[in-house]
Amino acid sequence: MHKFVAAGLIGLMFAGWAHAETGVRFSGFGSLGAIYNDSDNLGFHRDYTMDAVGQGWSTAGDTLLGLQLNAEISGSFDAVAQMVFKDRVSNRLSDNLEWLFLRYRPNNNWAFRAGRLGLDLYMLTEYRDVGYAYSWVRPIPEFYNLISSISRYEGADITYRRDIGELNFEAKLAFGETDVKLEGPEQDVLLTLDNILALTLSLSGDDWLVRAAMAQADTSGTNADTNMLLDALRAVPVTLWPQAGTLAQEIAFEEMLSRYYALGFQFDDGQWIVQSELGYTKSDWRLLQPYVSGYVSVGRRFDDLTLYAVYAQVENTREAPEIELPASLPYLSEPEKNALLTLHQAAQYSYQASRLAQSTYSLGLRWDFYEDMALKLQWDHSEIDPKGSSLWVRAYPMGHDDRVNLFSVNLSFTF
Repeated sequence: MHKFVAAGLIGLMFAGWAHAETGVRFSGFGSLGAIYNDSDNLGFHRDYTMDAVGQGWSTAGDTLLGLQLNAEISGSFDAVAQMVFKDRVSNRLSDNLEWLFLRYRPNNNWAFRAGRLGLDLYMLTEYRDVGYAYSWVRPIPEFYNLISSISRYEGADITYRRDIGELNFEAKLAFGETDVKLEGPEQDVLLTLDNILALTLSLSGDDWLVRAAMAQADTSGTNADTNMLLDALRAVPVTLWPQAGTLAQEIAFEEMLSRYYALGFQFDDGQWIVQSELGYTKSDWRLLQPYVSGYVSVGRRFDDLTLYAVYAQVENTREAPEIELPASLPYLSEPEKNALLTLHQAAQYSYQASRLAQSTYSLGLRWDFYEDMALKLQWDHSEIDPKGSSLWVRAYPMGHDDRVNLFSVNLSFTF
């Protein structure tokens, strides 16, 4: 179905360009980046859709190129297509297509879009890949890593804007579906979100913005290791371990309702830049315990130079469930006991594998040395709890470092 939708939208876009060639605008953006990671246990990625970079220097983690076409079809209709090329986990060419939508604006207050869109769940929704648009080298991982990885979708949204005195109010309602391949802490996961429903509210003045976002979706996920564990649990006789079937139901990631809530604030008077976001994620899938994520960023401009500091944190709000040992263990033969204990340990580990507990301190500098170009330097120091490293890709099961430092050099540009 998605292929037919995409083909139809592309056809409409080219039809619009054919009738209004002068209304077509081409633009682009990109980043050339190098990262040094001092950990030999934890690989870093700016979001879960990208391959992680291990110890040493790498140019893959922050280097990307974006191309965008805007076409005015008529006075009320326009179309937008955007492709972003970066080091993705997925090899599907279609995953480079970030946006492909038609928009209808009957007046200044209302806008309707349909196609491939980005969920408006965070401050950087419209430009998270456009490094030139913000001070940092990359979006803050503690807040953005997961939610930005799953925010592209096929569907539609409705936006209402109006002025309230000197303020601007905006409300957006979105609905749709998506699927995406992610690189988790220890294995790749194919994630599917159905029945996405999201609401965003914002209020802004001359130099400030506040916003709130809420979203929910029926979420499913598959990977080879989990499927093997589920098969093993379902094969255990009820007489040996009555809870095995229930555990399989909890571990199976099938149409589990997930919810997301976020608040954001931004202040920018031309000299000082203050931005903060706070998010809360909760899922009916027991392997992903609820967690809170957020950051505070403060920057100061000095002509072409911007100095900034960031504190970010992510942490689960509940402990991982503890699975009771099978009551039948004392009555089993040694081979049966060992097999059941191994299965119990695998099930218990699955509850621990996605734990989040880390904080990061960042210092950086941005130099706007030329028109539409900026050079950035950034240092990130992350402190990670022993079982809280799920933002990273582990070299081995529960691989860990208490502290990790990243050093980044980045050239961002637009054209």
